[in-house]
Amino acid sequence: MPRPPSEFAATFDVESPIALVAGEGQAWVLTSAETGASLARIDHTGRSTDVVRLPGQSHAMAPYGDGVVVTRLACAAEECEETAVRVSVVDRGGATLAEEEFAREWGGLVSSFDGRGVELVGVHDDVVWVEVDEQLIGHDVADGRTAARVEAPQGVTCLLADGMHTLVPLDGGYFGHGGIVGPGIPEQRYDAEVHRLDGETWTPVPGSAHPLTDTEFQLATCIGGGLYAGERSGASPVWSPASGWVEREPLRRYPDLATAPEPTALGSADQLFVLESAGVIRRWFAGPDGPMSSEVLEVPAELFVQPYAPQVHLMVDVSDAAIAGCIQTSEERPTARCWIGSH
Repeated sequence: MPRPPSEFAATFDVESPIALVAGEGQAWVLTSAETGASLARIDHTGRSTDVVRLPGQSHAMAPYGDGVVVTRLACAAEECEETAVRVSVVDRGGATLAEEEFAREWGGLVSSFDGRGVELVGVHDDVVWVEVDEQLIGHDVADGRTAARVEAPQGVTCLLADGMHTLVPLDGGYFGHGGIVGPGIPEQRYDAEVHRLDGETWTPVPGSAHPLTDTEFQLATCIGGGLYAGERSGASPVWSPASGWVEREPLRRYPDLATAPEPTALGSADQLFVLESAGVIRRWFAGPDGPMSSEVLEVPAELFVQPYAPQVHLMVDVSDAAIAGCIQTSEERPTARCWIGSH
């Protein structure tokens, strides 16, 4: 299929979006559909093409090759007595290259939070990582086999540049240590250590022990190519394989009643996007300066506004070639207004 021009920009609308991925001069959108979800491809002109319907639940999507992978929980028997994790591999042109199934279990789909669910952790090389049934499973879509299956750790789990990592408190205090905290009484710090998954064994990373407060440990998450510990509105420590522990500036300003809130969105590869003002989005990503590198993206101000309202859903993703974003307000739901542009 022909390549898009080096510079492009277009708007489009979608109904009930679930996930958004920027591709090579195009975007992919998962939308809610009857009995599951629908995948559409958005070209550089904003034209939408339906690709495939994907029955099931817990849908998620990530870039893979020149296309995407979509994971979901789906029926694995005629009467849905069993369910399984399914992975669909779609190429740049929208063709389904593979449809694979693993982690099959007895029991049907349950339309509630009590049922079985699957979370897409990310893609590393050809291995799609998911968390399901309190297990981390790595499935190699190139070989069509399960490459690893381990018990999911209690701490945060991040798929970083050189593989899967987790944060472990050295004294086992996953749920905090108690104690009195208040004005003039700072939180105590306790050593935590980064462990890396080697095969099916979690191995301590030499030199990665670092003192963290209970708040920093419990708020730890995966952002911008690093393991980010702490609140987004304050300076916090971040760890990555390349940098070790470094201090990073606040991701967004401290909330107050005098200014409109800053909607945020998580994109592929744990990119974080903050709508700082109308037409201005800050991107936090794994850049040449290590974890939590940032850049300012200029997007249409008439579309990406900063309303003084809590019910704003922002979706943004960036690839080497494209920026894609959608914004949805409570008044306009289920419609989301979207934009795609060159990067």
